[in-house]
Amino acid sequence: MKISRLAALFFLLSPGPSPAAAQPWFSDVAPGLEISSVPCQTPYWADLDADGWPDAVLHRTHGGPGASVFMNRPVRDGRAFTDFTAEAAINAHPSLSTAAAPGSFLAFADADNDGDLDVFRGRYCEFEKPRADPKTGETMKGEDGSVLYERPDDGLRSEILLNDGSGRFSFPAGAPSAFAPETAVSAAFLDYDNDGLLDLVVGSWYKEYGVSFISYPSRLYRGLGGGRFADMTMPAGLLTYPSEGRPDSSRPVYGVSHCDWDNDGLQDILLAVYGRQANRLWRNNGDGGFTDMAPASGFDGDGIRHGRYPGWVKRETEKEWRSHGNTFSAPCADYDNDGDMDVFLGEITHGWAGEASDRSSLLENLGPDKGFAFRRRAEAMPRVHASTTNWNQGDMRATWADFDNDGRLDLLLSSGDYPDGQFLRLFRQSAPGRFEDATEKAGFGWESSAGISVADYDGDGDLDILAGKSWMRMPADRRHGPFPRAALFRNDIGSRNNWLHVRLEGAGPGGAPRSAIGSRVIVRTRGLSQTREVSSSRGHGSQSDDLRLHFGLGKARLADIEIRWGGKESRVSRFYGVPANRFVRVAEGAAGPELSPSPAPGF
Repeated sequence: MKISRLAALFFLLSPGPSPAAAQPWFSDVAPGLEISSVPCQTPYWADLDADGWPDAVLHRTHGGPGASVFMNRPVRDGRAFTDFTAEAAINAHPSLSTAAAPGSFLAFADADNDGDLDVFRGRYCEFEKPRADPKTGETMKGEDGSVLYERPDDGLRSEILLNDGSGRFSFPAGAPSAFAPETAVSAAFLDYDNDGLLDLVVGSWYKEYGVSFISYPSRLYRGLGGGRFADMTMPAGLLTYPSEGRPDSSRPVYGVSHCDWDNDGLQDILLAVYGRQANRLWRNNGDGGFTDMAPASGFDGDGIRHGRYPGWVKRETEKEWRSHGNTFSAPCADYDNDGDMDVFLGEITHGWAGEASDRSSLLENLGPDKGFAFRRRAEAMPRVHASTTNWNQGDMRATWADFDNDGRLDLLLSSGDYPDGQFLRLFRQSAPGRFEDATEKAGFGWESSAGISVADYDGDGDLDILAGKSWMRMPADRRHGPFPRAALFRNDIGSRNNWLHVRLEGAGPGGAPRSAIGSRVIVRTRGLSQTREVSSSRGHGSQSDDLRLHFGLGKARLADIEIRWGGKESRVSRFYGVPANRFVRVAEGAAGPELSPSPAPGF
């Protein structure tokens, strides 16, 4: 139906609805679903039965660690979730079928290339921290003079669990754990050697938290197939050492992410480092080795490194190596649509820590002409504090997504663990490179937000949000319900524009991994080119989103798609004139894509 020019002019000049009448962009529909029946700090969307619908995995620390699995199923009026935790056996002991051994975090990917999502169950093994006498602070010893430790070694380790295709997990037959008993806190799957087998990076934390700054090394494990891995940390040049303040010292890593930072078709490793120490950006050299490019690129920290505290804070000045940030997440994305990967750094910061403590910042990749160095934009996402001195920012998780399908990526920022205005926040990219705080318009009101994960759970073409809750430092009168539950924020605004979902299936060994992690997709419409990469993790606790890539198209009805399998320009698929508002599945080597309309992806 067409409208007259006069009517169109009247529409443009007429005032919009008043703020009071405006409907929020998102609605929390979790209270009516079974996912609200369990605690949740860190949620994950993962299509465990490969039916095209993302399932919900809710990890908890409240009441002890563990995970609950809810399968996404059809009901008469939409989608609902069915508890599948017992059948999934995601908390199972590796040798005792009746015992539990829940992980500290989870990372999902197709580790054995059979077409379904397996899981790395990371475990926080803090077995080398000595017990301190509460009165003297001295290390406690037993009668025989041996050191006593706070946590005895229970023999359990981080593990790979393989999926049988239905969402049921078991341990690889005859494959003992290859993973070291260290304080693992995050991990990411990637294919660093482009052999079609997924590899794994595990980020480790302090060895003796509160006692020293000594940390465990973060490790690289090469995929051997069948869910088996071998430690390649030393051959790859990634082995760091138990020392303090040196370039080769191990650092407490809180988040692991990966992307092709320098556009050479190889996946690089980004380590988000805690404890005011410098971040690491391990550039993939292409010969099996890596080089830390964080200092040269500006990824290590901002330029303020004097370490001084404000005059009213009675602390000694920090050394230069302790004058960076408390970084938790480093999600990569081409936010400015110029063809290279930018990064947002989510930091915990305090007013009392002074200007040398890094703020959460957008790192804009300046591309090949500037050596892929970053321009730091701490002001890009504006923040306002009630106090000029006594404030906190608990920005521990962040992810990029186009929530309104306008072709520009928005930033979802999850803040928590402090009782002074920590919320789930949405920064909408309202114009190229310009962000507005749209949290109020979004309608979240989600205080002390924890983990986040993004997917189109209901198949309607826009991205929805699972958000966990933290009660850390929350006053009792602001703790609602019997436990911290997850929210499911259904997107009610994205349908105003067109979109595409793209799911890739790699060929496996010799091609891209089956889950296509590391592959790059470029979607072009008239006047706009968008670049996305398939990635497994974006930061703290292996925070991740659905592996399908989502593209907002604005008003465009057709799009051209270019796929670089494994990120390589030598292995490219191109498809032209793909209609909008479709779920697109592409297998490596296929002559064309499969298309499915909303609201039934079918794959």
